[in-house]
Amino acid sequence: MNFQIDYDARRNRIVAVIHGFWTVETVHAFAAAAGAKAGEVRTFRRDYDILVDSRDFPVQANDVADLLPQIAEGGLALTTGRAASVVGSRLNKLQAERTQSHPRLRIFMAMAEAEAWLAAAPAAELELTAPNQRI
Repeated sequence: MNFQIDYDARRNRIVAVIHGFWTVETVHAFAAAAGAKAGEVRTFRRDYDILVDSRDFPVQANDVADLLPQIAEGGLALTTGRAASVVGSRLNKLQAERTQSHPRLRIFMAMAEAEAWLAAAPAAELELTAPNQRI
C-alpha cells in the first residue's frame, strides 16, 4: 500500500504518510481510508488537525494530481482543525500549491515547520483572545 493513516490522540491529529507513484485507483483507496479514519475520529473529536507526510511522494501524473484537492477539501470539511502537508521538493511544493488551496491548509518543505504551524493557535483564535489577555 502506498499510504498509511493513523490518529495521534495526544496531538489530536490524523497523520497520513503517502509515497510512491499513484494510480487513480490508489487515490480512491486513499480517499476511502482517509474518510473512514475521519469518521472514526469524529465520533469523539471534531477539531482534529491533519498532517500529511508526502516527502516520498513524487510529482504525480495530472489525472492523479487533479483528484487530490477533492480529498483535501472533503477532509477539511469534516473538521474545524487545520491541515499541513510536507513535501520533498520545490517541484512537489509547486504542484501542491497549484492544485490545493484552502484557508486552513499550508504546504511545507520541512516537518519542523509544519509541526510548529499546527501547534500554534490559529490567528483567528489569537485575535479573539488577545484583547481579553491584556492587563
